[in-house]
Amino acid sequence: MVGRLTERLDHIVYDNVLTASGRPPPADILIVAIDNRSLQAIGRWPWPRAIHARALDRLADAKPRAIGYDVLFVEPTADDALLAAAVRRSPTYLPMVIDVPGANGAAYDVALPAGPLKDAAAGIAQVNLHFDDDRVIRTAYLEEGGGGRSWLQLSALMAGQQARGAAGGEREGLWQARPVMIPYGGTAGHVSTISFVDLLDGRVPAELIRGRYVLIGATADGMGDSYPTPTSGVTSQMAGVEIQAQLLDALLRGDAITPASPAWILWLALCALWTMLLGFLRLSPRANANLALLLVIALPLLSFLLFRFGHVWLPPSAALIGLLFVYPLWGWRRLQAIGSYMNDELRQLEVEGDAFPRRNRVLSNREVTLQAGLLLQAIDRLRDLRRFLSDAIGRLPDALFVAGLDGRLALTNAEGRRLARRLGASSEIGADLHALLDRFRAAEGISFSPFVADAPVQGGAETATEDGGSFDIRYVAQRDAADAQVGWIIRIVDISALKQAERHREEALQLLSHDMRAPQSAILSLLRGPETGVPKAIATRIEGLANRTLELAEDFVQLARAEAKPMANEPLDMNDIAIDAADALWPVAKARGIKVTVEGAEIDPHMVDGDRQLLTRAVLNLIGNAIKYSDPGMGVRCSVEEADGHIRVAVADRGVGMDETQLAGLFSRFQQGPREGVGLGLAFVRTVVARHGGRIDCESAPGEGTTFTIELRKSAFDPYAEDAYSGE
Repeated sequence: MVGRLTERLDHIVYDNVLTASGRPPPADILIVAIDNRSLQAIGRWPWPRAIHARALDRLADAKPRAIGYDVLFVEPTADDALLAAAVRRSPTYLPMVIDVPGANGAAYDVALPAGPLKDAAAGIAQVNLHFDDDRVIRTAYLEEGGGGRSWLQLSALMAGQQARGAAGGEREGLWQARPVMIPYGGTAGHVSTISFVDLLDGRVPAELIRGRYVLIGATADGMGDSYPTPTSGVTSQMAGVEIQAQLLDALLRGDAITPASPAWILWLALCALWTMLLGFLRLSPRANANLALLLVIALPLLSFLLFRFGHVWLPPSAALIGLLFVYPLWGWRRLQAIGSYMNDELRQLEVEGDAFPRRNRVLSNREVTLQAGLLLQAIDRLRDLRRFLSDAIGRLPDALFVAGLDGRLALTNAEGRRLARRLGASSEIGADLHALLDRFRAAEGISFSPFVADAPVQGGAETATEDGGSFDIRYVAQRDAADAQVGWIIRIVDISALKQAERHREEALQLLSHDMRAPQSAILSLLRGPETGVPKAIATRIEGLANRTLELAEDFVQLARAEAKPMANEPLDMNDIAIDAADALWPVAKARGIKVTVEGAEIDPHMVDGDRQLLTRAVLNLIGNAIKYSDPGMGVRCSVEEADGHIRVAVADRGVGMDETQLAGLFSRFQQGPREGVGLGLAFVRTVVARHGGRIDCESAPGEGTTFTIELRKSAFDPYAEDAYSGE
């Protein structure tokens, strides 16, 4: 059904292209028509062969290039010798008959020209014409054969073509080869024609015949040799001899149309289909519509160009029908996919829910109504979320800016607008945030802007402005639901008051570390002089109080710096930290008769990431406390080990120990043990461990000693790696 439809459409396209590609009548072809006037003058058909001989003699006298006699002479008559003599005078080609089926069950029978005519002719040809499915003559096979023989079409033989014969091979029955489509130059009567009786009576000038191809055939009514053609119209027909003339003209000019093979037709249809399918994957719906329109125009145009300039007929209907079928199918499938996807996403959004209270809507079960209801709920949720973001961002105490990847401002709050006005920058939507960030300055080499090459997904720095303000700028990449980066969120906090407080703090620490220590050091120098005039007991008490004041000031300064000092993180070996701390306290331990041992430091390194100065002082404080609370002759043990991806440093003594009340406030400031001290050392240790992301534990009992354990995350640094110390 589809095959017949495409063939009919292809016939319509071919006929219109053929009509639009008309050509002038051939100047070198002449038809001698056995027409109604000739029958009236000479008599009823068939005529005696002597009449045909006289006509051939007339033509021979005029010297034509070749003669094609489209009349069958298969039955022998008494005038065959006379006609054969006339045939020999000019290159004359005679037709044969192929009857299908043949007699006595044969597949076919071949009837050649009778008697001497077969040998007298310049060639024997077949004049078979083949109807398309709409009973119109468009195609002719230049060669037919069977039984090891082949015969050319009359026009092909006159045009000088040679039989190939290989197309049939050894197949049984008839075969056809070398199909061509006849490019009719016009309607019936397009080729120059003279009447047979005029030729016979000598009324045709020899100049009209000389050097031309002459075709003789029947055109009279009722002789049955006429057929419908693409250019003959709906009601008229074209004589077989003129069809031969039109084909001869095409072969002589090289304009015969070669029909494309089914493989090429399929290739064209598949290429068009693949192009359309590729467009479905890559292009937008509008672009696909334009592509489909372009292909619908391009396919017939391609067929026309091949027909007109390549003399090849490549039917476009199969490709066009494929496009017209797949495009609506794709449109329907796309709408269905979009509808299903939207329903699924809206249902998923409804299931996910959120914390916003909202009105409940009753949804219908009908497809369109349900989809509209879900979409309305999603729109309500979007509006609620927009309102929430507007309220939340608007009430933030810090300046907040949301910008696209190009740095254009998309959203800000009241604090952001106030800051922009203060710095003389624009806060309008779409403003360039580069202008605002250019008002800030950071330490040399530190970047705080996300709008630089290779900016990390989050970052920032402390900055200052020309008016003396201090600001902390932090940014983070803004991502959508698919985790694709779409912009930046920038928060700017005014830390001017905090910076001023830090300066005051540093001044206070300076006061403690210098201004308070200097008088105490002077007091100690005076007490240790040769002549103080102070009784020894009083001098000893004053010296102890002065030393305690110095220790208090030192511990307080160290604690304050441990809380606020920026840490210089680097890979550290806790073995070295423990050994350095023990070595530093060796004089104190020796003076008290206490032995300090470090265990585990002889084996593999125990690496952590941290600040060497802070960690060393923390371990120093623990070992110092252990020495302080141990009696002479006792020992203090410091061990370093690895467990569960952590490095543990344990400091144990066998001293006085502590009860539960003392353990409860152990790490509080100014919490003193049973022996003298200012109570800031353990607070320092806890602060340092916390800043390193670790933890500290204490186990103790009265009279059984105390064990402090520091646990820090193991470093990823490998000291045995080849480039560990190369700086790479």
